Parts: sequence; C-alpha cells; structure tokens
Amino acid sequence: MKENFDSYSDENDYTASLDRFEEMLKANQSYFFDVEEFEVLVDHYLDKSDTEKAKKAIDFSLLQHPTSSTLKLKKAQFLSAIHKPNKALAILNSLELLEPFNAEIYSIKASIHSQLRQHNKAIENFYKALKLIGEKSEKTNIRISIAFEYENLSEFDKAIDILKKLLTENPKNETVIYELAFCYNLKNDTESSIDFFKTFLNDHPYSYSAWYNLGAAYNRASLYEKAIDAYDFTIAIKEEFASAYFNKANSLALLEEYQKAIDTYKETFAYEEPDANTYYYIGECYEKLDNTELAVTNYYKATKLDPFHADAWAGMAVLNEAQDKSQSAVFYIKKALELENNNSEYWYIYGDILAKTGLHEEALTSYNKVIEYDEENEDIWIDKAELIRDAENLEKGIITLYEGLEKQPKNYLLYARLVAYLLMEGKIDEAVQSLIILLTNDKENVSALIEFYPEAIKFPKIVDLIDNFKEEK
Repeated sequence: MKENFDSYSDENDYTASLDRFEEMLKANQSYFFDVEEFEVLVDHYLDKSDTEKAKKAIDFSLLQHPTSSTLKLKKAQFLSAIHKPNKALAILNSLELLEPFNAEIYSIKASIHSQLRQHNKAIENFYKALKLIGEKSEKTNIRISIAFEYENLSEFDKAIDILKKLLTENPKNETVIYELAFCYNLKNDTESSIDFFKTFLNDHPYSYSAWYNLGAAYNRASLYEKAIDAYDFTIAIKEEFASAYFNKANSLALLEEYQKAIDTYKETFAYEEPDANTYYYIGECYEKLDNTELAVTNYYKATKLDPFHADAWAGMAVLNEAQDKSQSAVFYIKKALELENNNSEYWYIYGDILAKTGLHEEALTSYNKVIEYDEENEDIWIDKAELIRDAENLEKGIITLYEGLEKQPKNYLLYARLVAYLLMEGKIDEAVQSLIILLTNDKENVSALIEFYPEAIKFPKIVDLIDNFKEEK
C-alpha cells in the first residue's frame, strides 16, 4: 500500500510543480522550487521539445541555486539539445575541475563529442565514466556506447570484442545480440556472423533473437533454405515475433516460392498491424504469379497505409501499362516521381510508357533522366537509340549508340545493337569492325545480335567472321 501511495504522491508532486511553474510564468513572478523540482521541470520541457520554457526553467533554477552542479549539468544538456555543443562543453569542463569524480559529467561530455563526430574523445570520456560508475546496468550501457563509437570509427573488431564480453556476462541481453549482428553486417563479414551465432546457439538454444539474426546472416549469404529454418526456430520460441515471419517470407520469395511467401507475409497480421511494406511485398509476389488483379489490390493497400510508398505507386504504374491502361499508368508513375524525383527506375518506367503511347519527345526526356541519375545503366542507351530510330531515323539511332559507347565502352550489348543498325544502314564494313570488337570481348552477345536482327546471317562477311571466331574457340 505504501508503494502505491508514494507513486500517487510523486505524480501529484510532479503535477503540482508543473502547475506552479506555469502559474509563475503567467503571473510574471518568482516562486521558489527546490533542485529536484527544477530537474523535473527541465526534463519535462525538453521531452516536449519546448526549448523556450526549458530555458526559462534553467535560468530560474540557477538564479535560485547558483552553485548546484546538478542544474549546471541540466544546462549543459539543454545547450547540447539546442545545438550549442561548444557552450555545453565549456560548462562541463568547468564542472570537471570541481567534481572530477562525477561520472555523469563524463557521460554527457562523451555524448556531445559523439554528436560532434569526435569519436576518440567520446571513447576517452566514456571510459572515464565507466571507472566511476558502480551500478552494473549503467556500466553495461556505457560499454555498449563505447562499442557504438568504435563502430563509428569503423573499428569493428574492437566493437565486437566489447559486445562479445557483454554477451558472455549476460547472454540474454538482446540489445547486444542485435548490435553484434549489426556490427558483423557493417564489417561485411557474413561468414563470421554465421559462425558466431551458430556457436552461441549451441550454448543458448532458446535465444530467439540469436536464431533471428542467424537467419538474417544466412539470407545475406543467399542460403535461403537455412535462413528459413532459422526463422522457424525463432517462431517456435517466440510465436508472436512478426519480424521473423516477414523475413521468412522474404526468403521464400527469393526462392520463388511466391504463394508460400504470400501466406507467410499474411501471418504477420496476426501479431502486428498491417504494414505498407508487407502489402507491397505481397503485391510483388502476386505480380510474379501473374495475378495482376491481386497485385494491384495489394499495391493499392500499401499506398492507402502509406501515401509516400513510391515503389507501390510505381508497381501500379507497371501493371496498368501491361494492361494497356496508359492513362492510369502515367498517373501512378507521376505519383512515384513526385516522391522520388531522382529515381532512375521510375524515369525509365515513365519513358517506356510515353514511348509506347507515341510521345517520343517526352519519352526521350525521361530516358535522358535515367542516364543523368544512373549513368551505369546498360539498357537505357539501347532503348534510347531505338526510340530515336523510330521517331527520327536510323542514322541518328546509330549516332546515339556511339554516344552510349563513349560513356560505356565495355557495354558489349551496345556493340551487338550497333552491328544490327549498321547492317540495316548498309554500312557493312563498319558493321564488321564493330562485330570484331564484340567477338573479341564477348562472344556470347552475338546471340543478342541474331535475336534482334535475324537478317544478319544473310550477310556473308558477318557469317564468315562469326564462324572464324567459333573455330578459334
């Protein structure tokens, strides 16, 4: 009963202090508050992002308690929150001279140095705080913070060592488990991540978070069957873990088990509110199954939950275009481009739609946007050349392919298309020179030439050249 009474009393005291302070501000007077009350008031206004009242609370507090180091720390935190880190550090450095054994000073200094990306200084101060802190949980949090700083310095092995020691002390610390997985991911060391979690699970087989992260590591290694097994263990231990169902569904989709993936995505709805991303991935699976109606339905659900889901708008554009609903397709792809104007894939889709509807000039503008945002795209120059050939003439299509080769000299698909165009234009010798480059560097793409322009085999020089290279092989 006493505990409940104290809790009730604390809440009343908190509300009373807040009401009195608000009343004081309105009355433009000065009321007395003790240090603890001012701490609560400052924290309240900072939590509410009301920096104006937080500043007033700090100013009043230091007028009434000018020697309080606690309130000076609050001022440092406030200055940090309003992006004045150097002023905050000046206060903290002064306090450090007066109270060199105050761990909180070093913790706050470390956090500010971290914000300033001075990670070595942050580590130095976190270690100073660590020596002065006695409580185990606080020590753990500080050590995790040190690991974060090593991650920021890309010193992943040092971070991993700290996190492994923490996990040895407390194998149930899920924050550490996830941070270790994240660290291996940053280090791009999937193999070590798999080895670590397999070893860890030998000793702690009921750690659902370890199984989950092992599944994620298997997925990154393209070992999708093993990933699914790991997610199944996760679910067996913690049935309501929605993320495990979601990731399992992703693995099933990558195995092209689309219906199973759909069913698994839907299982997440039993444990969390429907999510736009989940509907989007369900839509993708239905699209792979050629079920256009259900694909569009799920993409639409994604946009209803999240109107800023650009991929869902783009997905509806592609499917509407496939159904010859060009007007709707244009509407949807414009929605996607409004959200991500520099997305080369969306500009490509838009260009294809415009080209199909005969709006060649507008399509060319879109294709040029693709080149602007994704200069490595190997298909765009072929489509741009095809558009120009159809809209203007073959000669300009050839010029476009040469322009593409200046940008992408190792794009041998362009040579295959160039050979075809040159043959169409009757420029046999130029075609032969381009074919020599193609055969010397990428014989396989000769099939792309024949597929696009079967008449190529009617030219004796072309056939002889291809046969000679076959004999050399």
